[in-house]
Amino acid sequence: MDRRTEQQVWQRVLGQAEPPRGDLRALELDTLEAAAVYRKLEGSSAEKQREKLRKLYDSRMEAIACLRGIGRLSGSGVGKPARISAPGEPMPKALEKRYHCARRAAAEYTARTMDGEFSMVFQHLAELSRRECILLAELLGEWSEQAHGKAASRR
Repeated sequence: MDRRTEQQVWQRVLGQAEPPRGDLRALELDTLEAAAVYRKLEGSSAEKQREKLRKLYDSRMEAIACLRGIGRLSGSGVGKPARISAPGEPMPKALEKRYHCARRAAAEYTARTMDGEFSMVFQHLAELSRRECILLAELLGEWSEQAHGKAASRR
């Protein structure tokens, strides 16, 4: 498929003529919050969950590095590093929120894959966000099973 045809297909799929451009700061801040949430939950989780939360944390740190790299390469500079603390939500609520944020991020990164200079990086970021959604769904399923198991054992 030639470049023009590919652009037309993406335009129809995404409903827009140009890939989104502009500041990546909001994506970076959301990614930093996700990393903080995963780090916090990792400390209070069972071993199996801890491993998945560690993978999620590592993935978010990789995404932050990529976003900062794009900022540097695009000349928009590297913003002042932000410190974000995790909200004090219960685990299932925090994971649900992170799932929806990861899904939106995957869509945003996918839309940005039309960016000629950074298309490969945005493809990678979209894939990281898709994997994040999968791990979050698994964690929520495991948590649900544990919660039901505890309730059944009390009867």
